[in-house]
Amino acid sequence: MPDISRRNFMRSAVVGAAAISTLGVLAGCSSQEKPAAKTETKTDASADSAPAAKMLDPKTMPDAATASNFAIVEDSKTTVGTTLDNLKSAITGETGATTKYAAWAAAAEKEGFAHIARLFHCTSAAEKIHIELETKLAQKLEPSYKAPEPPQVPSHTVDLSLIAGANGEIYETSDMYPAFIKVAQQENNNEAVQVFTRAKLAEAYHAERYLDAYNTIDTPTDDKYYLCPICGYIHKGENFIACPICLAPKASFSEY
Repeated sequence: MPDISRRNFMRSAVVGAAAISTLGVLAGCSSQEKPAAKTETKTDASADSAPAAKMLDPKTMPDAATASNFAIVEDSKTTVGTTLDNLKSAITGETGATTKYAAWAAAAEKEGFAHIARLFHCTSAAEKIHIELETKLAQKLEPSYKAPEPPQVPSHTVDLSLIAGANGEIYETSDMYPAFIKVAQQENNNEAVQVFTRAKLAEAYHAERYLDAYNTIDTPTDDKYYLCPICGYIHKGENFIACPICLAPKASFSEY
């Protein structure tokens, strides 16, 4: 029969209480250590996940003879003639573009979209660079050539102006200029190949800037736009060293 005397009962109670107290202290110590470890892990993860700055620092210029993005779209809408004919068509298209973008810049400013107005002003100036280069070459081939008059400008809401601009730039970079480059290559007109190539590549970046502005239309940005004076490339923000098309240095760019 087990010993259940008062002395043995009290002794068991004391031992049991001590054991419970010891377990409580250990549990308390354990619970105090866990938050510290968790906080330390969170701090390390936050430091490791910091994004690295990306800087555009090109070393080589794209070449129409070797680059992989000069194919002409299958359902081409471009009427192709001689290089002189194509220069005239390009000048007409670019004249329409620069005129529209200037008008849409004024409309965006009036409607309170100052950041988009800056982009339209910048792109309008970029198209003037293309017009100047193409006109100079056209007049070299035909000294009496005169540039066309600016067209009438259709009006849109700011968002639809951005889409219209992007569509026009995509047409030029994927259809019109690749078709003109092919003819210039066949005619061995290397100057025209270079002028068309730089314009074609710049238009792709213009389309990208317009789509970015469309997607973030209600999120005004303080980022500046920078325009290459040689080829009309546009960069958004400070993170670049030189133009990825013609390698002109950042110091030569105009700021918008």
